[in-house]
Amino acid sequence: MKRALFFLLVINSVTCLAQTDTSKVLRAFPITDYILELTDSSKLVQLEMPEEVKLVEKQIGLLYGVYNGKKEETIQKGYGRCHLIKGNYYYFAIENNESDLQIKEGDLLYTYMEKTNIYDGFLPKLASHFIRLQDVYEEPFYDRYLIFLKWTKDDEEKILDSIIKDIQFTGNYFIENNPSIDKAIMTGKYAGKKTLTVMAACNNSDLIDFFNYIIARPRVYAGKEWKVSEIFATWLSEGAPTVLSD
Repeated sequence: MKRALFFLLVINSVTCLAQTDTSKVLRAFPITDYILELTDSSKLVQLEMPEEVKLVEKQIGLLYGVYNGKKEETIQKGYGRCHLIKGNYYYFAIENNESDLQIKEGDLLYTYMEKTNIYDGFLPKLASHFIRLQDVYEEPFYDRYLIFLKWTKDDEEKILDSIIKDIQFTGNYFIENNPSIDKAIMTGKYAGKKTLTVMAACNNSDLIDFFNYIIARPRVYAGKEWKVSEIFATWLSEGAPTVLSD
């Protein structure tokens, strides 16, 4: 019990420090299917990293479940430290899983990383939750690892423009080919308009509202690949909830 309390205090201290330390950024990485039971209350989990991403021994991580149809799956599943490094494999001993859910492949381990000298736009913020957005043909708009090595304002603006065009294209395509699915939006700022119609007219302001919402409420989206037009349409149909600014 004392050990658990001590460890929790360490995590809280690191979290508070990192929140004021602009040289750190919180990033998520998916664990592999290598999960080993150490004790009744702790498991060893594994991260497989590309060459460009390095962790250090004793680095602290918090484990979260990912969304697979139920929001209840996205809760915290424990915390621990990196105890072993073997090449590109990093092993964390995770304990204090107080949820009723088992640790499984694809769960996200969040840890603080050194901040790189990139443009800190919307897309790196999404990638920090290991979210990857795809176009309507399932082609990714960015790499969730490489984006932290080289990303400029010009890169960001080009991809945002491509995402807007993808949403517009999808809206127009279904208006022309399957207009029956163009349902009315019942609540929110777009109430009274139709989903596909709003998509066809999507602009930069709409996309920023959408991304701000995901960044503020990432749990359902974290660790997954999504066709951006599909989740944008879902967001619209749910009333396009937005983040209140100060």
